[in-house]
Amino acid sequence: MDERRVDERVDVEVEVRYRTIQEFLAAYSRNISGGGLFIRTPQPQPLNRQVQLRFTLPGLDHRFEMGGIVVWSNVSPRSSFPPGMGIKFVQIAPDDVDRIQEFVRNAGMEMPTLKKKTVEAIPDHG
Repeated sequence: MDERRVDERVDVEVEVRYRTIQEFLAAYSRNISGGGLFIRTPQPQPLNRQVQLRFTLPGLDHRFEMGGIVVWSNVSPRSSFPPGMGIKFVQIAPDDVDRIQEFVRNAGMEMPTLKKKTVEAIPDHG
C-alpha cells in the first residue's frame, strides 16, 4: 500500500542560514511546510547530510533554529526545478512546527503575494 502524506506548503523567499560540520552557509528558500523547506543553491549538500538551520518568516517575530537532513537534491541547471535541496526538519520544537503550519495556513489570507499549494511528499521508509 502506498502511504503518502500530503503537506500543505507555501512559496516564500527568506534567507536561511545553515551549518554543516564543515561550514556556515546562507541561501534563500523557495517554499516551506511544517515538515521541511526547499533551499535554492547552486551547490546543494549531499543527500542525508545533517544541517542546522536558522531563519525567520515574514510577519512572525520569532527566529527558528532547528536540525534538518537533506532528503532531495537538484544540481542540474537544465531541470525545470531550480538547483537546490529539500531539507526535512528532524530536530524541531513542537511549538515551531505549529508556528510554521499556522504560517502556511494563513499565507493565502494574510499575505496574498505568497502562493499556497498542496504537494505530495514521498513517505520516509527508513
